[in-house]
Amino acid sequence: MPIQDTQSKQITGSRLARRGGISMRVRLEKILRGGILILAAVVFLGPFYWLLISSFKTREEIFQIPPNMFPFPPTFDNFRDVFHHTMILRAFLNSCVIAFGHVALTLFFCSLAGFAFAKYPRAPGNKFLFACVLGTMMIPGAVTTIPVFIVLTKLKMVNTFWALIIPGSASAFGIFWMRQSMMSQVPNELLEAARIDGCSEFGIYARVVLPISKPVLAALGILTLIRSWNNLMMAFIVLRTESMYTMPLMIYMLLGELRTPYGMMMAGGVLITAPLIVAFLLFQRQFIQGMTAGALKG
Repeated sequence: MPIQDTQSKQITGSRLARRGGISMRVRLEKILRGGILILAAVVFLGPFYWLLISSFKTREEIFQIPPNMFPFPPTFDNFRDVFHHTMILRAFLNSCVIAFGHVALTLFFCSLAGFAFAKYPRAPGNKFLFACVLGTMMIPGAVTTIPVFIVLTKLKMVNTFWALIIPGSASAFGIFWMRQSMMSQVPNELLEAARIDGCSEFGIYARVVLPISKPVLAALGILTLIRSWNNLMMAFIVLRTESMYTMPLMIYMLLGELRTPYGMMMAGGVLITAPLIVAFLLFQRQFIQGMTAGALKG
């Protein structure tokens, strides 16, 4: 009996030691992961923090060496000057109209095309047309800028919101993403059941497919919103009057040859970034679900 007790104690001790080693390794891994995440957060949030604190500094403080990481006392003159010397509120409304219109068209066209490519594989030319859509992803956007501008000029859309809403609304990336998501997330049996119940094809798309694809639509909507909200180059090309300017273009026009108001530009950058941060915080759960949709599917 004493020998058996000794052996059982040794076995129990070895198990506890093994568990203790495993738990220690798990703790070290968690600490290492946490350190890496904190470092990544500092790297990615650093520019935003610098933008924020610079908006509360004077011009001299912005270029001060060594830099002042905590401006005290902060000044609100930059924000006041932005509202007094620019049409920033009108530019904000313009950006909202353009961004929401572009997002709405993108979600409609991309989801409809993705549904057609995903659930009608036997349709004539399905694979060929999808290959053509994917082929357009290899064309740089700068190559199509001049042809798009010529088309907009012929259609008399220059200096209108439509010049920034319509182009790019049926993006190849959005169509590809919606197709892949619908192939993995929307079962064909559900569509057949809807057809048996007498639902039309567009009704299946609107009543069955879209509700299931909400997370992916939210993710694509946020990405499209960011792209449309920050679209400076095309806005600079097609918008001519100040009353039509978007927020990025309005702040860009503050650049001067002799003395650039960097404080106003920093304040404008904060005003431009804030709506995107709010939108992401409101839809971050749907965004993460959409980005990971189909990741566990075979």
